Amino acid sequence: MPNFLDRSLAVWCFPVFLLLSACGENKLECDSIDTRNAVLQRVADDHRNPLVNYAAKESTAKPNPENSKPLYLLSERMVTTSTSPDKRTLQCSGGISVSVGDVKASKEIEFTVQRASDGKISVSVVPFQF
Repeated sequence: MPNFLDRSLAVWCFPVFLLLSACGENKLECDSIDTRNAVLQRVADDHRNPLVNYAAKESTAKPNPENSKPLYLLSERMVTTSTSPDKRTLQCSGGISVSVGDVKASKEIEFTVQRASDGKISVSVVPFQF
């Protein structure tokens, strides 16, 4: 009889486990790995980015392939400043730094992260103001 009980318990617990694990997977967060990577990619793809242009202009290091490529770093924590009623869109903020040569420039970054109905996330970054 214990064998039947063990199997019965497993049969009922497995769907509950799947349901609970799926809930966490769909939660949209400003500080998730996916969101952070999307923000960094969006900023790195912006070739008119004033933050990197400033750092490159101020650098006194002799340009070479190793030090002329900008290195971006987000602060340890991104925070949610607002959430849409359907929880599919978040307004977020945090810090970002860029190093070019011997100069490091930092700025507050504000961005929006949105989850589409197909589960994919998109990020839009508010342009830097100086």
